[in-house]
Amino acid sequence: MDTALTRLAAAPFRHAGTAAGLRAADFDEIVRQHQRRIYRLLLSLVRDPDAADTLTQECFLRAYRKRASFRGEASIATWLMRIAINLATDHGKNRRRAFWSRLFGRSEASESAALDVTDPQPSAERALIASEQVAAVRAVVNELPARQRAIFLLRFVEEMSIEEIAHATGLETGTVKSHLHRALSAVRQQVKLRSST
Repeated sequence: MDTALTRLAAAPFRHAGTAAGLRAADFDEIVRQHQRRIYRLLLSLVRDPDAADTLTQECFLRAYRKRASFRGEASIATWLMRIAINLATDHGKNRRRAFWSRLFGRSEASESAALDVTDPQPSAERALIASEQVAAVRAVVNELPARQRAIFLLRFVEEMSIEEIAHATGLETGTVKSHLHRALSAVRQQVKLRSST
């Protein structure tokens, strides 16, 4: 991925950076700071490591090409998240077109790669309980409608504020709160229901 972005940085660009935009010289640092976070978000949204890697590259490619139009109204992270969410949405639309051919092609490795339990030295029992809880929440989150799932992941995986989520998704703050409330209610209800059976 780094070599592709290095080639992009060396390629001619039609628009020079403006005072409101981002300078091309600063872009390598932007990629270095935000690449893992964007990849994690995309992996959570598309649940396919290869697609997440490709979409991460595409996210930074689009950001590089549009860097002159960055107005600074939001943080760079929020701007990149917005691009990533749009890419994931487009990917989902394309994926639905090929639904039947991909229905049985998902691997267990791609499912478990999205969320890892990171406790430095958990006991075997704690690790098992934690992994079961994460699996239960992940299963419920995967069943949420796309917009609710994206907002839930931005809030709890990426730890973005409501305002940042609103800006990244292009929704009003109240709409984000409503979707988040519905997602939380559904997750709580389904996890409670599944744990009692």
